[in-house]
Amino acid sequence: MPDTGELSPRNRWWTTPKHLSLQRGLLVLLIIALLPITVLSILQGMVRLEGRSTIIIKQLSDNAEALADSNETLLGGTKTMLQVAALNPAVQRGGEECAAVLRDIKALSPAYANVTRFAVDGSLLCAAVPPAAAYSVADTIAWRELRQSRAPLVSQAMIGPFTGKRVVMITLPMRSAVDAFEGSIGVAIDLGWLERRLHARVTDDSTGVAILSDNGQVMATSRALPRFSLALPIGTIGRTRDAAGVSWSYTIVPAVRPGLGQRGIYVAYAAPDPKLFGFVWWQTLIDFALPVLAILLATVAIWFGTQQLVIRWLRGLQQLALHFAGGDYRRRPVNFSEAPREIRSVAASLYRMSSAVGERDQRLRDSLERQRLLARELHHRVKNNFQMVMSLLSLQSSRLEDEGARSALDQARRRIGALALVHRQLYDTGELASISSRTLLGALCHQLQPAAASGISLDCDADDVPVDIDTAVPLTLWMVETVNNAIHHAFPLPRLGRVDAVFRVTDGAAELSVRDDGVGIGGDDLVGEGRNGQGMRLIKALAAQLGGTATVGDRPGGGSIATLNFRLKAMPQPVAEPLRSEDVMSSSQ
Repeated sequence: MPDTGELSPRNRWWTTPKHLSLQRGLLVLLIIALLPITVLSILQGMVRLEGRSTIIIKQLSDNAEALADSNETLLGGTKTMLQVAALNPAVQRGGEECAAVLRDIKALSPAYANVTRFAVDGSLLCAAVPPAAAYSVADTIAWRELRQSRAPLVSQAMIGPFTGKRVVMITLPMRSAVDAFEGSIGVAIDLGWLERRLHARVTDDSTGVAILSDNGQVMATSRALPRFSLALPIGTIGRTRDAAGVSWSYTIVPAVRPGLGQRGIYVAYAAPDPKLFGFVWWQTLIDFALPVLAILLATVAIWFGTQQLVIRWLRGLQQLALHFAGGDYRRRPVNFSEAPREIRSVAASLYRMSSAVGERDQRLRDSLERQRLLARELHHRVKNNFQMVMSLLSLQSSRLEDEGARSALDQARRRIGALALVHRQLYDTGELASISSRTLLGALCHQLQPAAASGISLDCDADDVPVDIDTAVPLTLWMVETVNNAIHHAFPLPRLGRVDAVFRVTDGAAELSVRDDGVGIGGDDLVGEGRNGQGMRLIKALAAQLGGTATVGDRPGGGSIATLNFRLKAMPQPVAEPLRSEDVMSSSQ
């Protein structure tokens, strides 16, 4: 498969690195090398963060469950105590003996703010802390719910009507053996004592605990806390924000599950995120920043290291190569004595190469100059030889009496003169292989100019393009043939006339036309020997030698025209002179 210079798809990835500088290429390799470490550090930080989050979740859940269990124990013990007290005859009858029993029950726990006994009609029978006047709950919704209940009910937080304290009521409906409602006995739990207990249970000042009812009412709290969503699944961690915009993590555990006519009670345990997660986030940030910092420091080291050890010396080598490219093999723009050993070796190789190239260039220039001199001398001698032949033909022609023979020798002399003209132009211009078409045809036109007494004028116009010697010789011979035929045969009678020779080149296509205002082909024979004579054969042969075509015919309006069409050969590009180092340096910048 031929090498087209294109990269296959599997090698196309390397088309980008070839445009990178050495420094940037090293930086890309460094980043690729350190990227796995950076990713692993980030993953390690995320794992640490996830582990810390798991610990936090477990800690919050454990604390909330422990506190919920403690409150549930308190509530459960209270319910049991009420069930036992409901069996006491004195409590069932009411009166002073009932009040004494209730006072004893209140003394059992500092959490009890009051103990009350209500009759079946909702009136107060007795209380550990009695009111100042008669009291009844018959018209309350809670009493109606209690009449339908079989289990103890926990109320919302409220202000106790007898003690004036903020309390929550735990009320047990009392029923007979046949399940008839016989009133109730209840205990008021002091929420102030419960809050003091929450403060005592929370050892971390940043965390907080709240006891909530199922409608979001805060019964007790250890500190100011944000609002919590009771829809949070049990055992999970939720997040919320307080009025100051601080993010909190919290979990909720039920202490009393809601039921028929029963309000639920929940324990919420919360902690602010910055306090709990700040250090972990810093650890994660450090895990990410350390490899990035390592990449930055390595980048700086590589950047300055390559600048001092490689780049500046490579630029010196570039300057040296540019001076050599400009033909200056003696310049030493940079001192490589302090360069690394490999750079010094390359510089020494360049110096040795410059010496060898300089010597070879000098030999080539000397040889080229000798060849140029020899070629000029050759053209000069060929021109002199043609001049000598022309002189001999002219001498021989003057001795002939036959007009036809004399005309034939004169025609040969003109052809040889055209050949001599080509070599003279090459000698005069110093060119070895090409000549200007305008210079050549202008000189030929001057050489072919008829005598003024003939009354015929010759005008020439030519584009200026370089033509090689293989084209110049048949081109001049063709013009000599057609111009001489026009001058000698287009005007048979003594009369004024004009011959025009025009050479035009368009995109490599050349056309040489010789026109006259004479009698035309029909009046006399332009080529002297008929359309198929020797003159016509010579014109066509010269055209074929140029790889073109020739036509001869009459002009509209009178006269004749001979046209030669061919394509110019592509001229070889001349060997460029060595560039000056200053020009090369400025172009590279």
